Amino acid sequence: MKKTLPAALALMLAASAYSQNQDPQPTWELGKNAIDPTWIQGKIECVDGIVKLDGQNAFAIPATALGAQNDYTIEFELKRAPDAKGGISVFSNTDAQNKGGIEFKYFPPPYNAIKLYINANETVEQRGFLGEKFDKVTLVVKDRKLTLFRNGLILAMTGEVKPSALPITFGCLQKDATTPYEVGHIKLYDTAIFPSGFDQNADRMRFYSGDQYTMQRVELKDPTLPRILVVGDSISMGYRGFITEHFKGRAYVDYWVGGGWFEFDIKGDNFPGLRAWDGVLSNGPYDVVTWNASTLHMWNGSPGRCTEEKYPASMTKVVEHLQNAVPATKFIWIRCTPWRTTPDTGRPMFLKEKNDPIIRLNKLTDEIMVKHGIPEVDLYALCERKFDTIPEGSKDSVHWPKEVCGQMADEIIKEIEKVLPEKHGEMLGNQK
Repeated sequence: MKKTLPAALALMLAASAYSQNQDPQPTWELGKNAIDPTWIQGKIECVDGIVKLDGQNAFAIPATALGAQNDYTIEFELKRAPDAKGGISVFSNTDAQNKGGIEFKYFPPPYNAIKLYINANETVEQRGFLGEKFDKVTLVVKDRKLTLFRNGLILAMTGEVKPSALPITFGCLQKDATTPYEVGHIKLYDTAIFPSGFDQNADRMRFYSGDQYTMQRVELKDPTLPRILVVGDSISMGYRGFITEHFKGRAYVDYWVGGGWFEFDIKGDNFPGLRAWDGVLSNGPYDVVTWNASTLHMWNGSPGRCTEEKYPASMTKVVEHLQNAVPATKFIWIRCTPWRTTPDTGRPMFLKEKNDPIIRLNKLTDEIMVKHGIPEVDLYALCERKFDTIPEGSKDSVHWPKEVCGQMADEIIKEIEKVLPEKHGEMLGNQK
């Protein structure tokens, strides 16, 4: 005899199965959910699911729409006017006091970039962001870590987004944004919804940020492997991939495009560069750090940079701070590369007014590194021999072809190999 379920239980199971097969429903959706009039500033008009934000208006959505803020999704479409002037905060729930939340800012051409702030720190910059039509932006937070998508394609991943009790505010009040930006089809979910086809398990780097720094970190899967940190400017962006590939399976390689400026206004312990280093190193521990403190930026004579007279004392303070803070870490200094002329025709040569300070400051740094027992990799000498690889009439004064970047990496790898342990535990054992 065939058994039947009680009618009430059958209905419950059917409803549950139906619910599981349905797409997640927004907890808040523009055009369907009312906006609290007390949370509107300026004039807000929603037409066909689209509002215009112009720096003179804003509206807010309760933080409860994001649930517990462990997993959630914020999606919207964004379009700028052709003659847009001034950046605008598209949305924010940043809690600056408690260091939580997200802010998404857009800046029009010629910059055409977004900046993503996580926990009140600038974390991601993406240029060439918007075209002439609406672009769909999706921010997915899973286990408090964020992934940014544009039109379903991944742009960046970040570390932890701390919860914020503040409402999610679209728009802002500011003086310099006067051209409307159209924002539409805003949907908030209290669950993480990734675009179709996205592989959550693929190996990718995440952006982490803090006081004075933004860096990229690898997801650690084998805690026994050594860790390397590559620090530098855009020159390091040319060679770091070669280093990562060389040590694949043997060591993790993180990146910090920075190194800390030495400002004129350093007073006592008010040293932004040291705060940056402390934050970056807290993402370790690192076994080896290859280090160039963005010297092509720091030594280019721009206002606000350290003078040659003050440089030795400032650099010495940084070196001694690092050696005291992380005595087990092996540091390797990367000498600054040359600065070239940019002729309309003919072969680029040394640009004397930019290159002479590099020569002097490289020598000053050599003395500091020798005194503190830090080995160097001489990329200046390498590049000095590679001027013939630069095309005639090149307008790039500092960067080098891929083949030269590979040779830079080879020299750095040789130095890393001298001090890198096969396993992290082995290094710790050797220090006993």
